[in-house]
Amino acid sequence: MKFFVAIAVVALATGAWALTIEQQKKAEAYGAECVKSVGIAPESAIKLKKGDFSSADDKTKCFSKCVLEKAGFMNAQGEIQEKTVIDKLSIDHDRSKVEATLKKCSQKGVNPCDTAFKAYTCFYNTKAGLV
Repeated sequence: MKFFVAIAVVALATGAWALTIEQQKKAEAYGAECVKSVGIAPESAIKLKKGDFSSADDKTKCFSKCVLEKAGFMNAQGEIQEKTVIDKLSIDHDRSKVEATLKKCSQKGVNPCDTAFKAYTCFYNTKAGLV
């Protein structure tokens, strides 16, 4: 089960962008913590990785927030931390594309979890033009 959880976590964290090995290791640790703290089923994280957002519930959305918050991409109030996102994702991606995607994907949701989920789905759906 522990291995399955790790796979699910990495799947969510790396699904939207190709990350460096160091970022992948951090994302795995953040995700494992978030699976436990939010109580999400690993299967839900795998659905997110595959781009299946149809059955996302509040826990799924809060899992997205938890991972983004631990990565420094979002604060506790649900505000995207633009400088951090740009700095971290520009390591392996064109900075102007990261900035353009961030501008497009900074959509306010009804609550912080919804905002995180909207950002994740937008980045996921935009990734083809970024990698």
